Amino acid sequence: MNWQEIIIDAAATDTGMRRANNQDSHAIVRAKTVETWKKRGHVFMVADGMGAHAAGELASKLACDNIPHNFAKLKIDSPAEGLTRAYREVAKIIHTKATANKDFEGMGTTASTLVLLPAGALIAHVGDSRVYRIRNGTVEQLTFDHSLVWELIYRGHLSREEAMRSVPKNVITRSLGPDPNIEVDIEGPYPVESGDVFLLCSDGLSGPVEDPELGAFASAFHPEVACKYLLHLANLRGGQDNITVMVVRTGPWEDPDDPSRSVTTNGAAAEGAGKGKGFSLTGLMNAFHRKPVLEPVDENIYVTAPCPLDANLFDRLGDDLRRVHSMAVEHAWPVDWAELTNSRREAEAARASGNDRLALKHLGEAIVRLGVAGRLHRKEYGPIGAR
Repeated sequence: MNWQEIIIDAAATDTGMRRANNQDSHAIVRAKTVETWKKRGHVFMVADGMGAHAAGELASKLACDNIPHNFAKLKIDSPAEGLTRAYREVAKIIHTKATANKDFEGMGTTASTLVLLPAGALIAHVGDSRVYRIRNGTVEQLTFDHSLVWELIYRGHLSREEAMRSVPKNVITRSLGPDPNIEVDIEGPYPVESGDVFLLCSDGLSGPVEDPELGAFASAFHPEVACKYLLHLANLRGGQDNITVMVVRTGPWEDPDDPSRSVTTNGAAAEGAGKGKGFSLTGLMNAFHRKPVLEPVDENIYVTAPCPLDANLFDRLGDDLRRVHSMAVEHAWPVDWAELTNSRREAEAARASGNDRLALKHLGEAIVRLGVAGRLHRKEYGPIGAR
């Protein structure tokens, strides 16, 4: 990568529809100088805390506050070694607090970090939060879930179908806190191509929203918009857990709905959202220069799937909207029904004309309208039963 490359990022987080507090945290730390970027790059991070009372919330915050800070200040030349050391320092901090205070007993957190460096994309990972890359119509999971399900599949004890059917999905086998000498997975660095999209998330998103859907939304829209649509989609599918999503796009964003504009940075993505950012005009011009073809490298791609805007995607989203529409009527959600109906009609018209991206955009807006109404209803009356 080059310092002048445009990188656009956005993030959104939410308590979900069932939880009282948000134990997720996230961090975006951009290098402020060329020298800092060469040594430590731009850091993007998601953490999902666990523990009673406020313990999980504290653990994830400690991770997101301290890992980027410690990584930046460590006098270690190797970014991979620096990340590993930063993770272990925070694991010790969390472990010490957990053993010193009964209220924090058993607390821990997942932590998934993406670092964009001159050498490419470097990932550090503990737990079951995830880092994905979307490239050329394919979504690829770059992290291994440290969960009982994934461990049983990896060791050959169960098939994926058997494990997903019979093993609890929320049993974590590795997190920051319980073990101060935690093993940290390091992936990469992977070459980065202009147009690559990275998505980081907690399992509150990757649980209810399938990989092809994550890839479709993240690749089709500006990061702010993608975060907004995905967060509300997870909530409409039950919102059983806290939800955090971060989308990082390399290269300029060309808005298909406004060809005269690029690298848009308008507003916030959703409740708790981070504002999307882009670099200078120099970076924009550089991004258009033809680059040499990258040499193939061995990459640890743990799961891969195509993410087209196809009939399966639209059928499932249509089913979701019909189901939640009925729920909204039954429980008198504060919905602007005229606007919702218009969004769905516009989606049908765009689909009929062959403009699948525009159809998905209108469905996304319908999802947001219902999602916002559901959150308002939940705030006033409490959770609605999930599907």
